[in-house]
Amino acid sequence: MHRRIVGQYSVEVRTLKTPVGGWKAAYIVEPAAQAGPRDFVMITLLDEFDDERSAVDAAMEKGSRHAHWLAESRRVCTP
Repeated sequence: MHRRIVGQYSVEVRTLKTPVGGWKAAYIVEPAAQAGPRDFVMITLLDEFDDERSAVDAAMEKGSRHAHWLAESRRVCTP
């Protein structure tokens, strides 16, 4: 498991080795402060990768972009 704080959100990446030797990655974006197991904002499973590092990097990049997007949308929508 890999985790990074992006503004007010936590991005968590998990990987799983497939039976054929590739890697799958998923990321979860949730509020960083006092987040509970049901407080996630977004979870996404990415395609298969040849190695774990590529899977982690791709998922973290995409998760970080979603966290930035969420923070920006809250800023714009808050009066």
